[in-house]
Amino acid sequence: MKKAQIRFVQQQLKKRGFNAGPADGVAGPITMTALDATGLVPEHWDDKRKLTGFVQSIIKEQDIDVGDIDGYWGPQTQFGYDTLLHFLKNGQIVQNWRPEEIQKPATFQNWPLQTPEDELVKYFGNPGENQTRLALPYPHRLSWDTTSRVNSFLCHEKVHDSLQRVLTRVLEHYGLQEIRKLRLDLWGGCLNVRAMRGGSRYSAHAWGIAVDYDPERNRLQWGRDKATFSKPAYDMWWRCWEEEGWVSLGRFRNFDWMHIQACRIC
Repeated sequence: MKKAQIRFVQQQLKKRGFNAGPADGVAGPITMTALDATGLVPEHWDDKRKLTGFVQSIIKEQDIDVGDIDGYWGPQTQFGYDTLLHFLKNGQIVQNWRPEEIQKPATFQNWPLQTPEDELVKYFGNPGENQTRLALPYPHRLSWDTTSRVNSFLCHEKVHDSLQRVLTRVLEHYGLQEIRKLRLDLWGGCLNVRAMRGGSRYSAHAWGIAVDYDPERNRLQWGRDKATFSKPAYDMWWRCWEEEGWVSLGRFRNFDWMHIQACRIC
């Protein structure tokens, strides 16, 4: 368990009137004695499980879905912990958006299926064709060179207006300062005529219908336990995209959280 999480435990113990020692992120005898005194975790668990189980109990107190209180820190516990921290800081719980719960507005785009590939060709044309330049509602930075500013990029002409609406809503909701803080301006690319990683079929990037953001903190193999975009602060970010029919591989399949595409998986 990380020091920040142990400090959280110590702070919560103190709030409940238990002497856990200083909030120093070190789970020493005083902290563990206080933890045992709460009666919230089984005494036969080892220290790591007790600490995790206590955090799970605190999460559950706020009616946040944390799964079983089993003392094991998995993706669901991480999600619950992040949601709880957001609640403690802001006084409200951001509801997690799920693709199947989206209320489709008038502008909703029913993009074609990604497979078979001929569906994409039928709708968008051949890879690399029919591109146009999108003038960005707010300045972006290259994710691999944050000193370089991006004011526009090429995308397919059929997704241009939808992209404009999405990013305009992002700006209206978050504002430039929060966008920078959340790294929603770190652009990882759009048009790139290439095959999928490890495959022979074309990537959605080959049509200019996919965009990557903040790849450093949302790496290809990372799940919601690591990816920044899985956190509650990004809920409105996903709402902006999903109300336009765009698909996040992270939210559908829990990998490649950087990637958003204008074609359906199923």
